[in-house]
Amino acid sequence: MAEILLIRHGQASFGSDNYDQLSELGYHQARIMGHYFLSQETTFSALYAGGLQRQQQTAQGLIDVYRQAGVAIPELTIDKRWDELENDRQVEVLLPALIAVKPELAALKDTIFQDKKAFQKVLRAVFNHWIVDQPDTPNLESWPQAEARYSDALARVRAENGSGTRAAVFTSGGVIAAVTAMVMRLGPEHVYGLFEPVINASISRYIHAGDKISLSSFNEHTYLNSAEMMTAEADSDKTRPQESIISYR
Repeated sequence: MAEILLIRHGQASFGSDNYDQLSELGYHQARIMGHYFLSQETTFSALYAGGLQRQQQTAQGLIDVYRQAGVAIPELTIDKRWDELENDRQVEVLLPALIAVKPELAALKDTIFQDKKAFQKVLRAVFNHWIVDQPDTPNLESWPQAEARYSDALARVRAENGSGTRAAVFTSGGVIAAVTAMVMRLGPEHVYGLFEPVINASISRYIHAGDKISLSSFNEHTYLNSAEMMTAEADSDKTRPQESIISYR
């Protein structure tokens, strides 16, 4: 048996000029995760991250904790196939036509990048339209293309990490939901229901052997310790807590 951990990035900077970076809370979540794994004496055969800054910064939080403790940790491998689904592009491209069918979305469209609740409502409608209805839209990654992308990325991790290994992948909520639906053999209509509850810096575990892979646990986040640490902003490629000293040893 081998284990693959899919880890969602820490809280990103929603509402800022650059969403694709961790907020101060997001950096804190990444370090708490690192201390948690260190306390469990967790070892890794390989570390992967997508091409997004927030994914790589979360991985670096773990790496920094291990290195500061003098514990060996693999170098980070970047694979853009672990990038998030194109949620911002989906909204940009699909929302205008969707408003014609769902006029209630029109009142939300001007506030979606300032108001998380508005964005969540719009994203839910757009995402389900994209993944279930599968509109033929040029210049937008289709659901079959996205499915092939993350399936290939997962196959690489499985091939490079055989029996007795543990690999960690730092990715995003939509991809974690999609992989989980695939492993559980659920239809695409179930993906968003898995996406919305995924907590920042949460851990989902999968075990594999040969050609079989199964879900071991989904969306672990109790190690974050407090409600203030548990966040789940909607992902988009478009807001400062004091860091305390935390040790699980």
